[in-house]
Amino acid sequence: MRTRKASILVMLAHWLLVSSCTRFTPQPLEEVGFERRAQSKTEGGVQVSVVALTQDEARDALGVDLARAGIQPVWVKVQNRESVGFVIPVMVIDHEYFSPMEAAWRAHGWLTGATNARIDAHFRQLRLSSRVGPGETVSGFVFTNLDEGVKYVSVELLGNGTEQVRRFNFLADIPGLKADYHALQDKQLYREEEIQHLDEAAFRSWVETLPCCVLGGDRQTPGDPLNVVFVGDQSILFPALARQGWHVTEAITTGSIWRTISSSLFGARYRYGPVSALYVFDRPQDVAVQKARSNVNLRNHMRLWRAPVTVNGTPVWVGQISRDIGVRLTTKTLTTHKIDPEVDSARWYLMQDLFYSQSLQRYAFAKGVGAATPESPRGNYTGDPYWTDGLRLVMWLSEEPISYEEVESGRWEPEPR
Repeated sequence: MRTRKASILVMLAHWLLVSSCTRFTPQPLEEVGFERRAQSKTEGGVQVSVVALTQDEARDALGVDLARAGIQPVWVKVQNRESVGFVIPVMVIDHEYFSPMEAAWRAHGWLTGATNARIDAHFRQLRLSSRVGPGETVSGFVFTNLDEGVKYVSVELLGNGTEQVRRFNFLADIPGLKADYHALQDKQLYREEEIQHLDEAAFRSWVETLPCCVLGGDRQTPGDPLNVVFVGDQSILFPALARQGWHVTEAITTGSIWRTISSSLFGARYRYGPVSALYVFDRPQDVAVQKARSNVNLRNHMRLWRAPVTVNGTPVWVGQISRDIGVRLTTKTLTTHKIDPEVDSARWYLMQDLFYSQSLQRYAFAKGVGAATPESPRGNYTGDPYWTDGLRLVMWLSEEPISYEEVESGRWEPEPR
């Protein structure tokens, strides 16, 4: 018995010794090479560049594994060629950011005081300054919450007065996650001669003659209603959604299927869970986004298709949004997500998000699938009942921030109560 206890104590002591040894091996930033992926934008005499680091890049640059603590460094560089200085509020980048010393503390090891002190000094040296003076260039890290695939990064610089505020919005790619969003970037969906260029009146007619619904996996059976339309460029649409916490979905692979099963069974949060293919314009969705809650069974998710039209020269996207509230068995796909049968609630959720993202310029309601009641519901591809007022929400997006009280209503149809 004593021998067994002694063995356990030796093993415990060994584990404590190993876990207390923090490996701290930072590399010079120019050797890490993440700056090659920098995205840059210029407004006036100010240029801002950003990179959301991958887990490997963060480990090389900071010398420790921050991903285990759910931390992602975002590198920001500000080149100020103007005659005024600016404050850099990092809260705009992430309202729940980690301070440099908090991030360093998460990387500390036990019984390694000298190494911990080096970590602290390294993190202090590499943090982003809170100010940039006239003619100065500053760069450094902001320690944000971990994202994969893409990350929305908003940078604001505050000068003296509203005329000296500079705003920069980025959707930063993060290599590593195989997201369907990335596949969209490489697609040429239509030839120029296939695209209709519509004015406002023709656009309304086009919206009202869209199919009622998506088609299911058999490409024949009607599914969930096509209930949203966006007017806006991709560079405006996806940042507007990301700003409110929508995430890209991972492509369907063996790994993503396993992560979906694990999230469903064990309640682990999976913000990038894949969605099944549904069909419009004779193809599956071009991209899907979602807001996951405690696990993959509980989420708002939206499929989007780039439409073969523009309105006054602006691209159009057609979408289907619904809220998953659980999982059930089905004869068509074995298991499926159970949707909230009151599908208009998901449409209303999306509209609120666009209001508060300050990206909504105008909206209108158009004729869509047609009304259905709880007493006489419609059914989707896998047999879930749903009811709706039958309208389709059309939203015009703005690159410039618009306060929600300034949003215009197009009033094509009476607004739902």
